[in-house]
Amino acid sequence: MPSPISSSRLLKPFLVLLLVASCAANAPDPAADATPASEAASNAAQTTQGSTVVATWDGGSATYSEISGEVEGQLSQLKAEYETNKYQLEVQALEQFVVNALLEAEAKKAGHADVNALIAAEVESKVTPPTEKEIEEFYEVMKRQMRGRSLEEVAPMVASELLRRKQLEQFTTYVDALREKHNVKVTLPYPELPRVTVSADDDPSIGPEDAPIQIIQFAEFQCPYCGKAGPTIDQVMKEYEGKVRMVYRDFPLSFHDKAITAAVAANCTIEQGKYWEMHKLLMDNQRDLDEASLTAHAVSLSLDMDKWNTCRQDPAQVTEVEKDMADGAAVGVSGTPAFFVNGIMLSGAQPFEEFKKIIDRELEG
Repeated sequence: MPSPISSSRLLKPFLVLLLVASCAANAPDPAADATPASEAASNAAQTTQGSTVVATWDGGSATYSEISGEVEGQLSQLKAEYETNKYQLEVQALEQFVVNALLEAEAKKAGHADVNALIAAEVESKVTPPTEKEIEEFYEVMKRQMRGRSLEEVAPMVASELLRRKQLEQFTTYVDALREKHNVKVTLPYPELPRVTVSADDDPSIGPEDAPIQIIQFAEFQCPYCGKAGPTIDQVMKEYEGKVRMVYRDFPLSFHDKAITAAVAANCTIEQGKYWEMHKLLMDNQRDLDEASLTAHAVSLSLDMDKWNTCRQDPAQVTEVEKDMADGAAVGVSGTPAFFVNGIMLSGAQPFEEFKKIIDRELEG
């Protein structure tokens, strides 16, 4: 029988700071500390006046206002990321503080020697060891990661992992019940995030044009994280039906060789009223963006192929995509997907909860 997970491991923070995945030309090191850069940007913005001369040369000079506009979008993104990460860390620390306090109070009330004894009674004792069938099923699912080792070789390790997962699930259930029992409410204020003005241009959108929540998305069809963001966007549109307008703007990255072609193929369905159908096909089949696949998608949508192909040969279509890219870069977009919720930036394939935090505050305000 595998040994039970130690109580101390259960008490470690179980809220992990989310590192959001995105396609980016220059992806930042997740371990890098964003604080110095963001604080420096904030301090510079506060202490440097627009008329301040920041560079001179023989016969000329440059003021702060002449260069600040060039980096305004990037600085807003840095500040938003710093404030969001700071808030998530604070929530993580607050949640752990509250959980520890509840466990200590409950241990004392129940007459246990300490929190470890409480967890042993309320978590470990209520979890049954994994059965042979569960071990075999888990092994089959994870077989490719076992590097050729047999079930007999890894059975103890698999059993230990399954027990750990069961205990963590029971621990989470127990803590949730304690939170409800003690009427826990987290009131840590959400940070005031910077806003930027982002043009929707005349790009495709869903939802009412006068919706109180305007979300502008910069994405592309070859980025896997843009595809993964689709279900979250669908959930947003369903949960806030009639309250959100979603605008899609193209931001094909240079290292994705089929992204521009795919963007043009989608945009050339607009005049035939099939944009969102093509959009879904391309996002659902991101590895099939070659010419034959694009044509097959168009045929499946019963497009007028002559109109569609003529449109794709029009240089204005690439120019339109490039305009989207320029507008995105101007407001700090460097990777995909990137979202602006009423001007507040969310970078990467964020979970629904992150959209909900901002949308609910916007609707309340």
